[in-house]
Amino acid sequence: MQVLLRDQDDDCFGLWMFQEGRLVEVTIPRTERFHQPAPPNEDYEPDPGMLLRTDQDTALPEQTPEARRDTRSPW
Repeated sequence: MQVLLRDQDDDCFGLWMFQEGRLVEVTIPRTERFHQPAPPNEDYEPDPGMLLRTDQDTALPEQTPEARRDTRSPW
């Protein structure tokens, strides 16, 4: 099954698929998901980040290193 999801901050729909019982995002050419740093504790909702197009003439935010991202699934 494939699912198209679009959060309010996304430029376009993201493609997600169930693989081995888990919902995972499929990379789409000319897009990148940008993440905020993880919140200080579990009291905050998980943040899926923003899916942005990279083929536009707009400035892209700085990517948060993987070690500083929230590892909880937002979906």
